[in-house]
Amino acid sequence: MSHQKPLRLLDLFCGAGGAAMGYHRAGFTDIVGIDVKPQPRYPFTFHTGDALEYVAEHGQEFDVIHASPPCQAFSTM
Repeated sequence: MSHQKPLRLLDLFCGAGGAAMGYHRAGFTDIVGIDVKPQPRYPFTFHTGDALEYVAEHGQEFDVIHASPPCQAFSTM
């Protein structure tokens, strides 16, 4: 039986962590979220800061990068 290293997921513009929970349920266990606004209920490792600056500095440390930039200015909802 082989032991596989967990895939690292970077969740940019993470918000409260809805997408991250989906990735977790799909089997991801090493998840890091980044958002400009504090997210005290984010269920995984969280960093407050600019997502683009964070990915420029740390993106190479992750196997998968998910980004959900805010689009409120472009939505009629």
